Amino acid sequence: MSPDARRATRPLRRRVPPLSVRRTSDLIGPRMAPALVAAVIVEAYSSSLTFGALVFALSLSISSLSRRTGFPAALLPAASTTLSIAAPVAGIALAAVLGAISNDPLPPSGIGYAVAGAWTALALGASAHTAIERLVRVRVAVIGAQPFAEDLASEFEAVGVPGYEVVGWIGGRTQASGGRLERLGSLRELRRIVLGRQIDLLVYAPGDDPEEPEGRTVFDAVATFCLDLPVRMIGANQLYEALLGHVPVGTIDGAWYGYIMHPSFRPTPRLPKRCFDLAVATVIGVAFLPVLLLAALAIKLTDGGPALYRQRRVGAHGVEFEILKLRTMRVDAEADGAPRWCAPGDDRVTAVGRLLRRTHIDELPQLWNVIRGEMTMVGPRPERPELVAEIERQFRHYGRRHLVKPGITGWAQLRCGYAGSHLGTAWKLCHDLYYVKHSSLLGDSLILFETALVTFRDAHRSLRSPAKRFLVGEEARG
Repeated sequence: MSPDARRATRPLRRRVPPLSVRRTSDLIGPRMAPALVAAVIVEAYSSSLTFGALVFALSLSISSLSRRTGFPAALLPAASTTLSIAAPVAGIALAAVLGAISNDPLPPSGIGYAVAGAWTALALGASAHTAIERLVRVRVAVIGAQPFAEDLASEFEAVGVPGYEVVGWIGGRTQASGGRLERLGSLRELRRIVLGRQIDLLVYAPGDDPEEPEGRTVFDAVATFCLDLPVRMIGANQLYEALLGHVPVGTIDGAWYGYIMHPSFRPTPRLPKRCFDLAVATVIGVAFLPVLLLAALAIKLTDGGPALYRQRRVGAHGVEFEILKLRTMRVDAEADGAPRWCAPGDDRVTAVGRLLRRTHIDELPQLWNVIRGEMTMVGPRPERPELVAEIERQFRHYGRRHLVKPGITGWAQLRCGYAGSHLGTAWKLCHDLYYVKHSSLLGDSLILFETALVTFRDAHRSLRSPAKRFLVGEEARG
């Protein structure tokens, strides 16, 4: 009898699942510990138990906001870190105000000690959580074809997902030579594999249903062999969304949109979204009006051409509109009338234009499009009609991004930079569909905040994209 088989026949020994350990460390380390330390210190300097409880509740709630958006907090590092730092300060400030009102003021030293203690706990807790994520390994087995498992393992390594280890793949009968992962067995051996290899997470690869000779499918096998085991199962598409913040458009079909059509799906309400857009656009427009005027003057003095650039774009539900931008290219950039992708280092971009693009100042006139209701502050970037028709022929999911209004900034712009090609457009589409599914006012606020903190990052930078199978589907297997 093999070692794996012997382990499978032993009585089931319960161990703490790594996924639970990671979730608990995220709650206690960077969120609960700072709130608790701040509450204890405030309580020591006040005579009301209410103050400490309020500090704890408010601090924990604010620090948890980035986890409630549907967007992975690790992919919003600036916004998440700022919320974590600000959370105990907000709780302590509330206690100080209540103390002043109730004639039980907190002394300045107590406020200072509370803030310092909370930030110290935050630094230690965040460091501990990071260490736990790297040390506590989640052992992953892919149910599906070997190529998919190999690509998934490579993607985890390239992105730097800490603590997830793809052990091998389950199903099929043969193993291609040269692969670094091993075949763990068939679905009939699922219980032995999970126990013997200590698998924590089963990932079901879409389109690769390794049906056994007796007709047992993946879900039949999991229900038969694994319901009493501390193993979890997730679809590969769901795993990508949860960890990597995008939808692998090459592996989804029409069933993916069932979530959006489900009765419990709640899109962002139109009126609050519109009020949010108007408020933010007005504040930014007024604040940056002098900058806009100086930029327009610089463009005019450079070559005497127009400062503003108008171009047809496709908006929500396929309705075209005219977008406004500060001109960053030569006047004759498309003298032949043929649309061209703008590439990094494009020689059509003027010296002033490079600076405007680098700082995103060229996007400021689009605030008028937001006020007119043609665009929103956060959403997919609008594309030119000539390019949209061509892209939709290649990527059948592309038109779904038009379910929402286009935005000045967005999840795809933040994560992907500039498209610059059809594959780059598919890579951004992966993030646009994710945004359509997870959009919210809270998410929009954090995306705007993250964008503001990384304003000077080059929007036209070239970033890596995943294996082609995740972008264009089965044809990429080659």
